[in-house]
Amino acid sequence: MTSTERINDSHTVRSEMVREALEEGGERGQRFRRGMVDGVHYLELVEPIKQLKREDRLAEALVLCYKAIEAAEGAREGREPAPWYTEQAAIVHRKLGQRAEEIAVLKRWLDSTPKSRRAGSRIAERLAKLEA
Repeated sequence: MTSTERINDSHTVRSEMVREALEEGGERGQRFRRGMVDGVHYLELVEPIKQLKREDRLAEALVLCYKAIEAAEGAREGREPAPWYTEQAAIVHRKLGQRAEEIAVLKRWLDSTPKSRRAGSRIAERLAKLEA
């Protein structure tokens, strides 16, 4: 299997999982709906974000990162939002030389994360290095 085939397969699996959950309805369907923004579940944005970054289309990658962050915050149910999207946004801000925005997105994740889940997270560690 080529890397392109693996990427496509991974994206297909995520999209299928979302579709099945939405069709199933019930509590699981509701949880998945809370993780959607503009009709797309945040899990379905992983590969598009990676692809945009590979193509050095960083501004577009940031748009998707922030859509995913918003959706992940909506689906967190008292837990921390999925951190990967915040990490990717921080990486892109770093590449663009946007230190203040990098700090802001990291703080956004920490602000929406229960205190018990913040310490030792990669987000907290990254922020600590920036603020040192």
